[in-house]
Formats: sequence, structure tokens, C-alpha cells
Amino acid sequence: MYKIYVVEDMAISRAALIDMLEDNDHTVVGSSARADKAWLEIKNQDIDLVLLDVNLAGDHNGIWLAQKIRKSYNLPFVYLTAYGDPGTLEKLQDTAPNGYLMKPYNTPTLLTTIDIAIQSFKLQQSQPKKPVFPETIFIKEAGGQVKLSLDTIIFIKSDGNYIEIHTRKKVHLIRAKIANFLASIGAPYFVQVHRRYAVNLKEVTAIRMNVVLIKNVEIPLSHTYKKDFLELLEKF
Repeated sequence: MYKIYVVEDMAISRAALIDMLEDNDHTVVGSSARADKAWLEIKNQDIDLVLLDVNLAGDHNGIWLAQKIRKSYNLPFVYLTAYGDPGTLEKLQDTAPNGYLMKPYNTPTLLTTIDIAIQSFKLQQSQPKKPVFPETIFIKEAGGQVKLSLDTIIFIKSDGNYIEIHTRKKVHLIRAKIANFLASIGAPYFVQVHRRYAVNLKEVTAIRMNVVLIKNVEIPLSHTYKKDFLELLEKF
């Protein structure tokens, strides 16, 4: 079955929980009443799931420990709590738990929650992750760097080893190849439409024959890029 770590500050409750788990063929690899002690032990254990009480003795509560687990380890955890008010539940949800159990709970509910949490976690990990691209970039300008929001860029024009980044308010000139620049930002809404031009699909207002219109700016649309551009525009 599963290897489980238990964090519960009430000795009687912790012992009862461990008995429930071991009586049903789970292995309790460790337990603690304090979040800081649990954190030190969890880092050095092979664990399938952490059962985590919200209110703990000491300087740190269960939410603190959950944040540490979520930030540093690919590990599912389930909260144990006696509080079901909206304020508490909102705090718990912020740490993206894999489940929670309201006290008092019985053995069937405990076992079902554990199984669902671990299986859903495994399924989530098996799903292909969506590519992540930045919302802002820094570009070199005037001896320093300027922060630029990608959403403000309407189109990009290449001039050999330099590109002009046209935003709604300003044109920025940087040293880069257009293909390399597009690859570096990875944003799916920027598409090359000509060997010298790329456009922000969000800004396209019309297409006329071999021209892409962004407001009153005409940008050439070459045969080489036209098919891919039209397919992406239709999906966008």
C-alpha cells in the first residue's frame, strides 16, 4: 500500500490515526506533533502522502508546512481540520492541497480520501504540462535594460541583425534575429508572417490578399508563412 507521514499535535489522535493506517496495510514512515520537526524528517523520507493537521503546537502551523512541501517537493498532502469555515478553507486552498478531511472522520472516509488524493496526483503528473512563457521581458536599451510587457507589442520588424519592436507607444531597437527573439519569448500569439515581420495575433484587425492589417499599418504576408498564420489565427 502507501507510505504515509502523519503530522498531528494531539498524541491520542495521532496514535489513533496511525493505528487506522497500519490496520489497513499502510506504512507510517514517521510522525510528528510539530511542523518544523516534520519538515526536517519529510525531506529525508520516501513518502507517498502526508496527512497534515492544520493547527499544530509550536511556531509554525500546518499551512506553513504545506507551503514548504508544495514549493520544494513533488508530494501530495491531505489536510486534517476541525474547522470548515470559509476563511479557513480559503487559506487551505491557497496551498493547492490534494484533499482535506473534516474531523472527526471514520476509517472508510480516511482510506478513500487517501486513495483518491494519490491517484489524482499521479494522473495530474502524467498529463503533459502546458508550455510556460513570460508575460514580460527585459531588453537592452540606452546602456541599461527596459522592462517590456509582451501584450504591448503589436508587431516586430527585422532589419538584418536588428529588430524593431513596435509597441502601442514606442519603437524599441535591439540587436537580435527575429526567429531567435520569437523562440526566446515562446509566446504562442506571436507569429511570423514574412521573413522580416512577425505580428501579435491579438492585434490583427484584417487580412487583405497578401497583407495583414494592424489598425492602419499594412504588414506583408508572404506565401511561405501564410498557411500557418491563417491556421493559427483561426484557432486563436
